[in-house]
Amino acid sequence: PNYCEMADHIRLLADVPFPWHQIQWQRLANQFQNKQLPHALLIYGNKGLGKSLFASRFAQFILCQTPKNSFACGICKNCVKAGKGANHPDVIRVQPEEGKHDIVINQVRSLSDFIVHTSHSGGAKIVIINGAHNLNLNSANALLKTLEEPTSNSYLFLVTELPGSLPATIRSRCQRLPLIAPTREMARQWLVGKLPKEDEIQFDQLLSDAQCGPLLAIDLAGQDVSIQRNHFLSKLYCLTKRTITPQSLVAIASKAGEFAILGHLQLATSIVIKHLITQGNSNSSDPDLKNICRLFAQNKTSKSQQVFWLMQFYDEVVDALKQMQSGANPNAQLILETLIWRWYQLTILSTIKE
Repeated sequence: PNYCEMADHIRLLADVPFPWHQIQWQRLANQFQNKQLPHALLIYGNKGLGKSLFASRFAQFILCQTPKNSFACGICKNCVKAGKGANHPDVIRVQPEEGKHDIVINQVRSLSDFIVHTSHSGGAKIVIINGAHNLNLNSANALLKTLEEPTSNSYLFLVTELPGSLPATIRSRCQRLPLIAPTREMARQWLVGKLPKEDEIQFDQLLSDAQCGPLLAIDLAGQDVSIQRNHFLSKLYCLTKRTITPQSLVAIASKAGEFAILGHLQLATSIVIKHLITQGNSNSSDPDLKNICRLFAQNKTSKSQQVFWLMQFYDEVVDALKQMQSGANPNAQLILETLIWRWYQLTILSTIKE
């Protein structure tokens, strides 16, 4: 299971706001204390940043009867209720039901009914929609009605990794709150003591795999993700040198799973772009990624032209990830084949040579 769904969820919730949350937390706390907190918030960012935990903890702050210095007191009746598995009668959480991808219209109707009823504690009513990008067309339209007609002292937190997948009509009715990944050093310091000692030497690799998402790094620790990623990158290097065919890499990638491979492609592309822009300061510790960067840096095409092509490719990978998570049943194998062929075309366009 995801780290944030494990038994120590409650302990981890007590650590929120995390160091990389501080600015956003204080901004919201000031708005709430000045009675300027918007009815709806769109909380978004990459995986592993604790977006849902942030929303849960801020809900606790809103409901706290005796807040102190922009934080919930942790001891009042409301705080105790919210802290026990985050189950408070004035907080409802909506996400896809087990075994399903979409948040369906009946779930949105339930939250709408919840908001209009009287608060149990006499305070606010709070809805947290986790994976808001999983709203389908009907449920999104139903939610729009709730956003357009807010009830007093009620708040909706839409939490997502893919804000662009939400309809523009919903995004426009929410205040945006981006959660930004911490610096690598901040992430390293936070991870110390939260992983087994033997995993600490793998911090840099874990953080690279997790794109500096500390909670995702914890999820990845102990899995075989790094082995799989390294194998794929070694073959991607061979494809970049054109010593293997795109079909060979497609066959290898299909066995690993399309979604995981898209993540590896996204990481590799971002590292190469950064390497070209910063003239070698990509901070990658992976030897295959370094070799791929070296090949691009040595080719005859201008760096600006390569960056342009690679940024186009990066956008295609991001769009593919959105399709994979859209619930529209895309042809994952075709998407993967297309992207690997596109990468191969980039190496031809760039006339890469050893």
